[in-house]
Amino acid sequence: MLIKAPEFRIALFGSLAAFLWEMWQMPFYDQSGMTFMDMVKGCSLGSLGDAGIMVFAYRIAAWLARSRLWLITLPPRAIFAYVATGLAVTIIVEHVAINFDFGWRYSGLMPLDPLFGTGLVPIAMWVVVPLAALWLARMPGPALSEE
Repeated sequence: MLIKAPEFRIALFGSLAAFLWEMWQMPFYDQSGMTFMDMVKGCSLGSLGDAGIMVFAYRIAAWLARSRLWLITLPPRAIFAYVATGLAVTIIVEHVAINFDFGWRYSGLMPLDPLFGTGLVPIAMWVVVPLAALWLARMPGPALSEE
């Protein structure tokens, strides 16, 4: 059953938490010419992408932990791999997006990482939101299963 898969729970809770974060971080991005619906659509797509990255990071951590159910025992190595993978992907995506015409632009409010020029708000997101998704995925519900 899909709902018993830890990846499903990470994707579900991760996309919901990411959508909230995406909406609240909008002042840190250039919104020139965007309507409210443009922002909602962009944040919706962004949160789905964020959920995909969280599932990818979760699978990397599962590979290291040798179990897809590592969220039950929370081995520190798996948590580190989960967050670090998401951070690495985020830094790459943000770097590409802010340096090419098809991406997005930061507003003057965005604090920047001096090393890469990456916004600190999306970096903070990749610590807070994936850990929140992990916590929410552990909440009581149908028993988790590797099947």
